[in-house]
Amino acid sequence: MAFVLVVDDEADVRQLLGQVVSKAGHDVAEADSSDAALRVMEQRAADVVFTDIQMPGRDGRWLTLELRKRYPQTSVVLATSVADLEPSITLRFGVLSYLVKPFDLSAVREALKTAVDWHDQAVASGTRDVEHARLEEWLNSLEML
Repeated sequence: MAFVLVVDDEADVRQLLGQVVSKAGHDVAEADSSDAALRVMEQRAADVVFTDIQMPGRDGRWLTLELRKRYPQTSVVLATSVADLEPSITLRFGVLSYLVKPFDLSAVREALKTAVDWHDQAVASGTRDVEHARLEEWLNSLEML
């Protein structure tokens, strides 16, 4: 059983993702901002974080970089409302997938499974190396979000 943190400024989105995570048998916590997410992580580091990219204040790109620095074994799934986004997502960064709003629940379940598996492998093999400069460059290339 994994511990999953859902980060989104929209309560309905957090609740929907939280229900999917719970039904899959995992523990779930919710946060409405990047700052709130880091407070949760300080109490209990999540195995997986689902985060919206576009949020007021510090956005999901910022949060992803912070998670990679502080919690390298936590896998990240990004959420966006941009339907035609096709970034080259790399497992090296622990950013495993992106989900498009409104969510396809089968895609959410698949992303959850992939993220939990990545986390388990990261724990088994030791901390994942992350090239922060390349990750930041890739996240900044998502300017259209």
